[in-house]
Amino acid sequence: MKRIILDPSRCTGCRVCEAVCSLVNEGEFNPDKSRIHAVRTFNNGILRTIPVFCLQCEEPYCQSVCPVSAISRDDRRAVVVDERKCIGCKLCEIACPVGAITVRSDKGIAVKCDLCEGREEPQCAKYCFSGALRYMPDERAGAMKAREKSSKFYELQNREV
Repeated sequence: MKRIILDPSRCTGCRVCEAVCSLVNEGEFNPDKSRIHAVRTFNNGILRTIPVFCLQCEEPYCQSVCPVSAISRDDRRAVVVDERKCIGCKLCEIACPVGAITVRSDKGIAVKCDLCEGREEPQCAKYCFSGALRYMPDERAGAMKAREKSSKFYELQNREV
């Protein structure tokens, strides 16, 4: 399976991911209707932006708690919401550990990233000019994360105190 990987150090806060997501899924540029959300936070006096999106969990809590089985995996192994079954109870929203699924008030149903429904690659990753969002196979993503963590550990170890 492929998934979206985030490198937060590369995120510029441009919010192109939100704009393109809302355009692809809702037909309009409206960040409130996006399935990815750029959350801004202050950390040690520095403004940072972190895109929040569905991690496509191996065992999704949102799917486990859905009382009407509206959440399942499609043929690409992406976690998706069947809008015809969803009753808007918000249990999935509460269960999501990263806050990536929301029940839209205008539709009364849950919406989340579905990896752009079969397109070759999710549009948020395709149009992320800084490379903060990338779409890659699990194996490559795991190796990349391990390399990043190893290099950070190495830096910390060799820092002069």
